Amino acid sequence: MKFTTISDAKKQTKLSYLGDINLSSKLAKNGKISHQYTYGIYLSPSNTSGYNVCQNSTPECRKGCLATSGRAGMEIMAGYTKINNCRINKTRLFYEQPLFFMQWLIAEIEMYKAKAIKDGYGFSVRLNCTSDIDWSNVLINGKNIFELYPETMFYDYTKNPAKFNNKPENYHLTFSYTGRNDLSCKALLKQGFNVAVVFNVKNETELPKIFMGYPVINGDGTDYRINDAKGIIVGLKFKRIADQKAQKEVINSCFVVKVNDIRCQLTNVQENELALI
Repeated sequence: MKFTTISDAKKQTKLSYLGDINLSSKLAKNGKISHQYTYGIYLSPSNTSGYNVCQNSTPECRKGCLATSGRAGMEIMAGYTKINNCRINKTRLFYEQPLFFMQWLIAEIEMYKAKAIKDGYGFSVRLNCTSDIDWSNVLINGKNIFELYPETMFYDYTKNPAKFNNKPENYHLTFSYTGRNDLSCKALLKQGFNVAVVFNVKNETELPKIFMGYPVINGDGTDYRINDAKGIIVGLKFKRIADQKAQKEVINSCFVVKVNDIRCQLTNVQENELALI
């Protein structure tokens, strides 16, 4: 396959796009709350495409993945698979036609960056909306995407602690708590990085003030993590998924934290940390 234009790429692949702005309700909040147009890509998570894009995933996060929530979840409950099939095809394109994929990706970034400037918005990129690919290892003409766009801010959530080693300056990472990676969470928090934790709450106002001795902020107000304070917990409420049996199992697993957990108590909190609460 040879990339020429976005229009031709759509014809060749039968895909409507690789990524877009306002792709989900959470990314749409970036525009309203953080005045950012965030270009995001949703791939098929874990190994659901035949390629594993989430090497550090756990059984719980695979069951509770956001790939089966929101519009995709509603589609599944209605008996359709169009969104998931598109994500599978995009993921396979990434692995089987990497140059074509990256050239298309760059063309879309250029297009939406220009739109952000025209509309008077900031511009940011989240490449792993439902994946955990290490994009620093994906090269085009000898450079990765962060090197190609040094003045553009990228951000992601990740369960891979190795990504924080020699992290590009224009790449903001939030580590994800799995219920099985306490040591990595504590080590990264001590270094000033942030950790996202899913709590079993219905509303953001029910999030605890503290987890593991660190302040908790509401991570659902906006998806734009770049402006967050350092060394904090990004609290996220559990999102409903299509599989009700899996949902019950995930809620009762180590992945989802209950607000009455002893680690949510106000103990051993420093004065400067209390100021964030």
